[in-house]
Amino acid sequence: MLEKWKLLKAKTIFKSLPFNLLKKSYQNPITKKKFAAFVLDTPDWANIVAINDKNEILLVRQFRFGTDKIELEIPGGCLDKGEDPKKGAQRELKEETGYHVDFDNLSQIGVVDANPAIQTNRCYTFLAEKISSLGEQNLDPDEIIEFEFASQEKVRNYIRNGQITNTYIIAAFHWLALHKELN
Repeated sequence: MLEKWKLLKAKTIFKSLPFNLLKKSYQNPITKKKFAAFVLDTPDWANIVAINDKNEILLVRQFRFGTDKIELEIPGGCLDKGEDPKKGAQRELKEETGYHVDFDNLSQIGVVDANPAIQTNRCYTFLAEKISSLGEQNLDPDEIIEFEFASQEKVRNYIRNGQITNTYIIAAFHWLALHKELN
């Protein structure tokens, strides 16, 4: 039977934003030998599928440093330390787009582990079906964001055509499809 490896020690060997690099020492449960694993300790994320009264999805466009491209996504971002994921999703929606959703009209539809092989974080996906515009964005210093509303068919085409490639976003639309099947 498969056993969990025993964690012997964990040490931060590099600190930065938005992640720290950890060196974790484990003991192999079969051979009892030590093994060093390097892990990115990153904050959890929340994203939000926000749908307006025309049944269109709110999408954001922004430059991403990892791909060095402008990416098409849904609103979302890092949670503050100790922040409730639902509150974080609500905050990110407002900051990135100027739109608001009441806390009671926001429901969690899924969660994924980012990359369990080397990352510690999770991404929570929320659905907001009653949104209202508050007006202004409140962007972080590293953000310039444009947004648009797209039909659900247009979003599916964006995914099919490779215009939406972020795994968190594709997972969010998977959670949305499963949510619709159950409701």
